[in-house]
Amino acid sequence: MTKRIICIHLVLLLFAVLKLSAQTITTNNLTQTSFCAGGNIIVQYSSSGSFPMGCIFYAELSDATGNFSNPTVMGSVPLNTGVIAGTIPSTTPFGINYRVRVTASNPYTVGTISSTPVIITSTAVSATILANPGNQGCAGDTILLWASFNESYFWSTGETTQSIHVTQSGTYTVTVTNYLTGCEVTSEPVNVTIHPGPPLNLGSDQSLCEGDSLILSAGAGYAQYFWNDSTSGTELTACESGIYSVGVTDTFGCSATDTIALTFNPLPALDLGSDTSLCGSEYMLYACPGMMAYNWNNGLSYNPALLVTESGAYSVMVTDSALCVSRDTIMMGIHPPPVLELGHDLSLCGTYLVLDGGNGYLSYNWNQGNGSGQFFTVTQSGIYTLVITDSSGCQAGDSIQVTLIPLDPSTGLYAYPNPFREEITIVSSQGLEKSAPLLIDESMRTYYPGFTLNASGMNIQTAGLSQGCYLLYLEEDGKRSLLGKFVRP
Repeated sequence: MTKRIICIHLVLLLFAVLKLSAQTITTNNLTQTSFCAGGNIIVQYSSSGSFPMGCIFYAELSDATGNFSNPTVMGSVPLNTGVIAGTIPSTTPFGINYRVRVTASNPYTVGTISSTPVIITSTAVSATILANPGNQGCAGDTILLWASFNESYFWSTGETTQSIHVTQSGTYTVTVTNYLTGCEVTSEPVNVTIHPGPPLNLGSDQSLCEGDSLILSAGAGYAQYFWNDSTSGTELTACESGIYSVGVTDTFGCSATDTIALTFNPLPALDLGSDTSLCGSEYMLYACPGMMAYNWNNGLSYNPALLVTESGAYSVMVTDSALCVSRDTIMMGIHPPPVLELGHDLSLCGTYLVLDGGNGYLSYNWNQGNGSGQFFTVTQSGIYTLVITDSSGCQAGDSIQVTLIPLDPSTGLYAYPNPFREEITIVSSQGLEKSAPLLIDESMRTYYPGFTLNASGMNIQTAGLSQGCYLLYLEEDGKRSLLGKFVRP
């Protein structure tokens, strides 16, 4: 029983030993043994045993004495390829006894150390860039990039001088060949920023009009502003002709200036005059001549003059060649004169005639002061004049010649009124039972109006007659007797 247990333990121990020794790494000696700090290196190795997927292989560098207590990783591969390409850190100090080895991550396996010493013969200190006056500037500035002294230089711009001048933003490097060791070393990149400068723009020169104002804006966010009037705000309000300028400085210290010329043109000299009230049917309003555009009452007319035929407010807007605008308004009272018509000259039988000047006027002046009412009674032949004035102060005048023919004393026959409207009354000392009236107008048309007899004569109905002059006759037994010319106003 004891022998059997011992055998089992030996088998398990042998299995464990075999399992632990299943993965091994052998680091090959390097074919090249002298390198430059910052240079490339190829490390080859061989392995035995099985490494799972995801295992990473590292090429490690010892210190200058060959000690791996704090190794430096030069490169790695995620597959077991047998070759690792790496880079010697540019800060590696000079040494002649460096060693390399390969390790694996899973399971963690440390390979053998190369037996041949490795010499590192240069450091990256020999590749340094200095920027003068600094690595930032403004548009138009030039920055000097200078490399430390070496045997040769190759800049990222393609230039091969020790120093270069740059005017654009970018990342710049230089690769130098050390004049002692011949090693090529590339500098740390230097970032140069050329700020574009403030995008200052006051705009194009402008022509404006008197009374206008223009807000000039230099834009927000600058560190300093300086206008030509010594103010220091972001904006300036201009209302006079002149040249305006501003300078700004941004937070990077970059400056810009701009200038604008402003012209304020006088407004058109427009004057329609004082408000006007007149008697008449029309009036011509004139705006100032020579304008580029006219606009009366928002589109009523686009001409320099406007014919006014109605009372009201009239406004005009004129625009000159500088696009300056003036406006004016006038109140117009257009009052048509009253229409006065006393009618045609009259000859009639009778001793009087009543003239009618029309209803609703403010005043009446018959025969220069002989009457002041709407009606005027004519008692003798002659020329009679009337001047009327309406509520607007407008006047009209007319005259009429009246001839009164004395009545026949034997008949005592006469008619009134003249002018007439609704009826004409005939008075006679003799009976008119056998008589009938008739009227003949200026076109020789004959009218037989209705009438009624009364004790003193007759009343003739004339309401339907048109305006005009009529001859009034009495007809009896086929004979006609003229009483006179009568007017229907």
